[in-house]
Amino acid sequence: MTAILSAPRDTAAIGPRLLLLLVCLTLLLLAVEQRRDWQAALQPAPPVLVSLAGEHYRIPGARLETLALLSELRFAEGEAQARELVQTHLRRGLDDLFTDLSARLPAFADWYYSLSGDYARLSMLVLEKANLVDGGYEARKAQEIVFDGADFDDRLEILRLQTDSRLSTQATATREGWLMDMLEALSGDRQPVAPLDSSTVTSMDALLSDLSGYDSPEFVARISASTVAGVGVGAGAGMLLSRAISRRAAAASSRAVVARGAARGAARAAAAAGGGAAVCAPSGPVALGCAIIAGTAVWVGSDLLLLHVDEALNRKELTATMQLRLDELRQELEHNLLTAYDNVVDRQYTAMHADIQRTFVPAQTMR
Repeated sequence: MTAILSAPRDTAAIGPRLLLLLVCLTLLLLAVEQRRDWQAALQPAPPVLVSLAGEHYRIPGARLETLALLSELRFAEGEAQARELVQTHLRRGLDDLFTDLSARLPAFADWYYSLSGDYARLSMLVLEKANLVDGGYEARKAQEIVFDGADFDDRLEILRLQTDSRLSTQATATREGWLMDMLEALSGDRQPVAPLDSSTVTSMDALLSDLSGYDSPEFVARISASTVAGVGVGAGAGMLLSRAISRRAAAASSRAVVARGAARGAARAAAAAGGGAAVCAPSGPVALGCAIIAGTAVWVGSDLLLLHVDEALNRKELTATMQLRLDELRQELEHNLLTAYDNVVDRQYTAMHADIQRTFVPAQTMR
């Protein structure tokens, strides 16, 4: 009776034991199947053959990853230095250029408030209304006095060329620093004889050759010309700015111009009516000529007096308005140039990082 009652308990215990046995068998089969992989993981990586600067080295496979990391770090540091160098050089160059532009604003104001400049503007305005000349005379004059006088376009181009040169020099220094890093890291593993099978060698000479191309002046100039050209700092940029300045300058003095025009009309009427007669007493042709000369003198004198009044009232406002526009251009130009050169540096060093990965990653995959 006791044996009959215990039989179901023994049968119930068979299920968990059988499941445990199946799990153990499965794990054993997986271990046998994957034995090569875990054995390889436990074994040290095979040595790697490396060529650099005409020499051959035999290094532990794990050190190849170290060399790749050192390379990435070296060029990441070089990229950061290149960006800082570009920023410093561009800002210093723009500071010098715009200081000279500001120094020429008084010369423009001198012309603007001169009698010849005043008559020239009025004459050109009449001709412009008659469609005999193109508009923008004041803009062209600002271009001539302020921007051309400071060699604006030429100095911007020189600034670009200097920045390109510094980028090229920085890339060369980065590459040479990388080469020293690699030679130092490999110095204890040089092989006296080159390997017979060159297909198994990781060629860092090929990488060195590729990296040399990215610091050539031709490469930097090519990407710079295509990228920085979009900033619009070539010929004509000064003219665009001068138009904006002259419009604001005219607005700053518009009230005085209107007042001067009204007063000028009255002065001319007075000169025509009595100016000549007051000076020339005799009659006849001589008196007529004298009256014309005297009237003209009164006319010009009144214009000159009104012009001096206008200058005393508005010259500071005029130059302050022009300086404000120069400051705005300075900020805009700096932002655009830094953005453009940020793209130049990005293209330059992205290509270097890609070559490093192409050199080291396949070598690591082959191990």
